[in-house]
Amino acid sequence: MRPKKKIELEPAERPAELKRSALAMLARRDYARRDLHDRLAQRYGAGDDLDQLLDWLEAQRFIDDARYAGMFLRSRLERGHGPMRVRQSMQQEGLSAELIETALAEADVDWFEQARQCSRRRFSGPAPADPRERAKRLRFLQYRGFTADQCFHALDAGSDDD
Repeated sequence: MRPKKKIELEPAERPAELKRSALAMLARRDYARRDLHDRLAQRYGAGDDLDQLLDWLEAQRFIDDARYAGMFLRSRLERGHGPMRVRQSMQQEGLSAELIETALAEADVDWFEQARQCSRRRFSGPAPADPRERAKRLRFLQYRGFTADQCFHALDAGSDDD
């Protein structure tokens, strides 16, 4: 993806264009405050007017990092990600550590069951007896962001216990 060309605006039209662009972006999907700031700053340059716009958007609840964290967490759960990968992704989105921990605690997820379900979707059959197959499944679950305990629980549970 090529970086977009920076747009030079007259000082008088900059606030209106920033607002228009931010609202158009938010109409398509939700953004974390930092992500929206970075995207607008890349396109129009940083400035006090950008921070004022983001404050206004937050006051109007057009951007809400807590709402975004919940939505982001649900989307990652649907993809079968584990707690470590979810936490890392949320940090990359610019969410605060306390907001991440709150979202993870409020989600009330059984991560052991999540790991087992993830393993079931990817692999069929009983728990692997072959060390190579077991290592392959373990690497897959670790890549998905599950802890060692969660991975071994999923491997030992197998995928044929329905």
